[in-house]
This record gives sequence, structure tokens and C-alpha cells, in this order.
Amino acid sequence: MSKLQESDVVMRITAIAGGIIALIEAVLKIIGVELAIWGWGAIGGVVALILAVLVILLGIRPIHYTPLFLGILGVSVIFFGVLIGGIIIIIATILGTIT
Repeated sequence: MSKLQESDVVMRITAIAGGIIALIEAVLKIIGVELAIWGWGAIGGVVALILAVLVILLGIRPIHYTPLFLGILGVSVIFFGVLIGGIIIIIATILGTIT
């Protein structure tokens, strides 16, 4: 496996892991348990849940501009108050852009 393929696999695994963590954190936000003091409550949790599913799908089947979309989705997830998953998605974005 070449260096390019190895870093792409690392980006995909990190994106899937970040999406799963964001998914769990979004469900907790819907329930009422949240780490961030901002966000839009249950509505923000539902939107973050949808964005987390999109991140997982991008990790499973990447497209040509996956790091760009991961960056946009990561910032959006953080905006809606899902911190840990959003930070991991941003790390996946950085891993994807260095290739």
C-alpha cells in the first residue's frame, strides 16, 4: 500500500470514528445531556445527528472532495454543540488534506 492510500485509510477510519462519536453525542443532546452550553437543544441535536450520519457515509464511500466536505460538516457539527465528535471530524479533515 502506498503512502497516499495509507493516509486515505487513516482519514476514512478517523472520519467514521468521529461520526460514531458525534452520533452518540447528538443522541445525548436530544435526551438533554450535553457537553456544550450552546446549541439549539433538541433541534440542534437532530441536525447534528443527520450531519453525523453524513460523515459516516463519507467515511465509508468517499467522494472526490471528501476532505472539504468533512471540514464543512465538522464545523457544522461543532456549531450545533457536538464538541468531541466535531473535533475528531476536523482531525480527519486535516489528515485528508495533507495527502
